[in-house]
Amino acid sequence: MKQLLSILLLLFGFCSINAQTTYTLEQLVGTKWRMIYPKEVENHPYYPSIIDIKEFTSGEIKTNNKRVSKANGEIRSRLNFSKPYYLSDVIPKSFDNSKVGKVKKGSYIILYNDKIKAMEYYKIISLTNDSLKLFHKASKDEIRNIWIDFVRVKN
Repeated sequence: MKQLLSILLLLFGFCSINAQTTYTLEQLVGTKWRMIYPKEVENHPYYPSIIDIKEFTSGEIKTNNKRVSKANGEIRSRLNFSKPYYLSDVIPKSFDNSKVGKVKKGSYIILYNDKIKAMEYYKIISLTNDSLKLFHKASKDEIRNIWIDFVRVKN
């Protein structure tokens, strides 16, 4: 009996470790997030302050990116763009436009980058009222894995 109980506890522990959290579209729609850059970037005197805001609608991630001079507060560049996205529990082989705004839950954000004409994906590591943490595993063409932290922008 003790062996059976030990095996069941071991299996339960293994399942809970590998459990995948699913997030819903309702948790993202209508939210705005400011990317938190590493301290080395934020504190570097010659690197401009970057204000990168992501806003989620039901079918697009809207980005407002500004680079501001630390010396005089002058805006060096401004970039606004949108990318269609959907949620998924798996990483698809290609972007499926028919799922945009229709898939209501998942643990990955799947988006299409029109600039490079390719699909991108991010694993949602955590999502709370105040923070969002994403992970992107490097492909063969990329140098390293990317962890991205966001703080919620309250209106």
